[in-house]
Amino acid sequence: MLLKTFLRGVCVALVGVTLVGHSANAGPFTHKNSLGDVMMVMAPAYALGMAFMSHDYEGMLQLGSSVLAAQIAVESLKLLELETRPNGTDRKSFPSGHAAGAFSGAMFVHKRYGWKPALVPYGMSLVASWARVSSGAHYVHDVLAGAAISAFFTWILVGKYMPDGVSVSADPESVKLGFNIKF
Repeated sequence: MLLKTFLRGVCVALVGVTLVGHSANAGPFTHKNSLGDVMMVMAPAYALGMAFMSHDYEGMLQLGSSVLAAQIAVESLKLLELETRPNGTDRKSFPSGHAAGAFSGAMFVHKRYGWKPALVPYGMSLVASWARVSSGAHYVHDVLAGAAISAFFTWILVGKYMPDGVSVSADPESVKLGFNIKF
């Protein structure tokens, strides 16, 4: 399962790097902002794909709610113009909307489906954050704040996925049988 998740993530990352490379008409890392843009979208898209493939329509709504709430919070803070960007373009450096968007997808997968399937979107989130800092659009604390805002709204708005059916688990000391039925 971990190998399958890793290979899926490599394919998604290669598609993203290819898109950035073609849009730049040069190597894939010439336009770091473009790479950050792609990864910011791909992490929530990955999360949405997982929810869709699991027929988890409640999860899709929770993902949408948490992403929207995080982005509203980020954009509201940006209106205060608390900090100038490292590249000096404007005073909307804090917090990072790209990091908030990417980490919303990763944290959704983590909370809803577990940490192993979240490795791929966490990787995408780290790439998006690195690209924003490396390109001079944000400071490290900006991306950390964006991730923290996403964590807050994910914690509040997203629940663990519990598919209908019967579950059985065992350890050396016991066997557990569980039922989950929605009415």
